[in-house]
This record gives sequence, structure tokens and C-alpha cells, in this order.
Amino acid sequence: MNLLDRSAPGQSKTCDAGGGPKLYRAGTLTYTAAGLATLAFWLLWGDFCVTIMEVVWQSIVPLKIKELGAPNWIIGVIMVSIPQILNTVLNPIISTASDRHRGPWGRRRPFMMAATPFIGILLCVVGFSLDIGQWLHGAGLGRATGWSLGAITVGVIAVAIFLFRIAELFISTLFYYFFNDVVPQVVMARFLALIRIVGTGGGALYSFFIYQHALTHMRVIFVAAGLLYFAGFTLMCLRVKEGEYPPPPPRPPDRRGPIALVKTYARECLQQRLYILLYLHIMVWTLSTAVGVFNVFLNLSLGMTLQQLGTIAAAVGVASALLTYPAGVLADKFHPMRLMIWMKFSMVLVVPLNFIWLFTSYEPSVNFWILVGLNVVNLPLSLIYAALLMPLYMRLYPREQFGQFCSFMAICNASVGVLSGVLGGLFIDWMRRAWPDHIYGQDYCYRLLPSWTLFFTGLSLLMLALLYKEWRRLGAESYVPHGADAPPEK
Repeated sequence: MNLLDRSAPGQSKTCDAGGGPKLYRAGTLTYTAAGLATLAFWLLWGDFCVTIMEVVWQSIVPLKIKELGAPNWIIGVIMVSIPQILNTVLNPIISTASDRHRGPWGRRRPFMMAATPFIGILLCVVGFSLDIGQWLHGAGLGRATGWSLGAITVGVIAVAIFLFRIAELFISTLFYYFFNDVVPQVVMARFLALIRIVGTGGGALYSFFIYQHALTHMRVIFVAAGLLYFAGFTLMCLRVKEGEYPPPPPRPPDRRGPIALVKTYARECLQQRLYILLYLHIMVWTLSTAVGVFNVFLNLSLGMTLQQLGTIAAAVGVASALLTYPAGVLADKFHPMRLMIWMKFSMVLVVPLNFIWLFTSYEPSVNFWILVGLNVVNLPLSLIYAALLMPLYMRLYPREQFGQFCSFMAICNASVGVLSGVLGGLFIDWMRRAWPDHIYGQDYCYRLLPSWTLFFTGLSLLMLALLYKEWRRLGAESYVPHGADAPPEK
């Protein structure tokens, strides 16, 4: 990476004093266009490794747990509630510690590199979960507890996912903070768009070529994902350097105890109504997506095969790769707040289209094309919305405490996520009792998923409208984030 100057402040694009090439600055880091391209290559490679790691466990684990006979609420607990509990507890610790860390490796890389080996190992453990379950069952655990082989295997997966998510939180929490530290702000949305292009492209390759083998070759897929992540992400961390940071602000003597630190942390993060409304908006949006983990069972109930679902996901990934960069350009050109409210309003209008599954009795081949059509309608909206989220956070949160404010948002998010994982599963089980399989058909209950999504998407639009009103009151485009040193809003 071409780092020409480590002392230039700011976040700008300039020419050097001799009329030379344009320089792009991110804090104390300075890049030429070639250096920026090198930075992009390594960050995109790191994101590709993260994408494969994430998509493998998120797509396969629910199928495996379902195959082992676990009820829906167990799937919700393992896939949503456990991760959200860990996020609530660990995210603020990781984020605040990283914000305040100073060392020769920077403030983000030491944490990410320390977690990477454990992530690779635990992915392999999940891949061998059936073998481990068989060994434990044969070693007497089944006789001692009365648990079946399936129950023990689900327990192995739950423990492995619990430990995996502890390590993975260091990546999911800090990777985008890392972006905010090393990428010039003037090209941030486009960088994030390129990241999503690579992510969706990697997801598309996985969906088309690998997903159909999810249950038959689970062991090989998880081991390969673990090795790729360990080697690839470690290489990125070695190649992308962080700049220098000013010393963290000292804690006042009366705020150094654990309770005082918690109070200070909460006071700083809640000092403005704008921040509170942003937290509420994201919390409700999380509730709207809580049942997304069950969509695969809806699609399978319509006669789809894993190969067909993989083909659709691959096509969506290719389309995303083509459309994501223009969405990033929009996010750079227009303030994300203004675009976001239009995107959310459009999403509320589109959700009712999914109620078509309540009435269709078509052949699987027809359902396949209906599903394709729904994806075509939803894709542009979801892409633009996703392109706006991180730039919005970067516009509203103080830069020097970006990790702290994001961590508080993660706490709020995880708090509702813990509950939503269980409630989502219970919602599906209740729908099954209200619309029993022997009358309405196998897994008809999953066709009621859009009712949950519509209610909470509409509520999130209301929260976003209140946020938009507050942002306008504070000056709209002239708004400047308030850091910890700003007085609390009256």
C-alpha cells in the first residue's frame, strides 16, 4: 500500500504542493490513486473471506438443525437469540476497548488477528458436529441423559456456535470500524459498495455451486471455509496498515470504577434525541427481519429444491454486483437520510406482495418464477437501503468514538434480537397450530411470515420519520455530530 505521508490530518482529496497527483487522506494515512486501489484490493479480499465464513454457517446450520428434528424455537435460539445475547454483552466491551487501544499494530488489527484462528477452528468443529455427536452418544452420554443422537448433535452445534460467535464478534464488530479508520471519507460509500459487490459475488458463487450440497457435504464445506478464512483474513490484516491516532481522552478520576464507566458510556451515547431515535429505528428494523431465518423453509414448502434456491440466490448475487456500485454512488451524492426514508416507504408498499403464497397452489415450476419475480421487485430497494446504512452512521456518530456509539446501537439491537429469535420461532409454531398441516398442507404456517415482516417494517418507517424530523431540526446537511465533550441536549 502506497502510504506517502503519516502526518497529514483530515479526510480530504487534495493535490500536493508541486501540482502532483491527487492525494486521498484518512486520518494520518495518505494514498495516491494507486495506493487507494491497493487498499481496495486487500479490503475486498478480506471481505470475501468474511462473506464465505458468514454465509456458510448461516445457511447450513438451520437446515442441519431442522433435519435433526429440532423445533422452530430451538432454531431461533441458536441462530438469533444466542448470538444477540453475546452481542449485547461483548460488543460494547470490544468496541470501547478497541477505540481506546493504541499500539504498533493500530487499534483494530490486534483484536481481529487474535480472533481469527479460533474462528477457523470452530468452523471445522461445526463441520464435524455429527461425528462428535456420534462419539459422545456412543461414549455413554445418551444413556446418561436419555438424549437421542439428534439431540446431542444439536447440543454440539449449539455449543460450537456459542464459542464461534464469541470469536466472530471481534470481526463483525470491528471490521467496519477498521474501514472508517483507513478509507478516505470522500470515497467511503463507493468503497462500501465495492465491498458489497464482492460479498454478493462470493455469496452468488457459493449459492450456485455449493449450497445444493449443504447437507450431503457439510463437513467438507465447513473445513474449507475455515481454512480459507484463517489464511485469507490473516493476510489482509498483515497487508493493510493503520495510521496513528491521538491519545484517548483520559477518564475523569471520579469515573474510573466499573459503575461509573457504565454510566459515562450510557450518558455519552444517549446525549441526543437524534441518537435515541436512530437506535429505536434500528431495533424495530431488527424485529422485522427476525423471521428471515425461516424463509428457506417457506421456499422448500413451495416445492423448491436447494439447487433452485441456490440458483435464485446466485442470480440475485450477480444482479446485486451490477447494481451495488451505482447505489454507493447515490449514497455519496445524496445524504443517506433523505434517500433512506424513501426506500423504507417503498419497502412497506412491496411487502404485501409476499402474501401471494397464501393463495397459490401452483406447480413448483410456477412458484419458482413467482419467487424470481418477488426478488426482482425487492432487490433494488434492499440494495440501496443497505448502501445507506453505514454512511448514515458515519454522518451521525462522532468519528473518534465511532466504535463506542456503534456498540451501543448493537446493544439495543441485540436486546430485541434475543427476544425476537424466540418470538419468531414461537410465532411460526403458533401459526402451525392455527393453520394445521393436516388441513392446509405441509408447512403452510411459513406462508404467514410476511404478516410479521409487514407489521414491523411499517413500525420502523414510523421511527425513521421521527428520526428524519429530528435531523431536520438539528440542521439537516449542516448537522455536526456531538462527541463526548458536547453538553447533553436539553
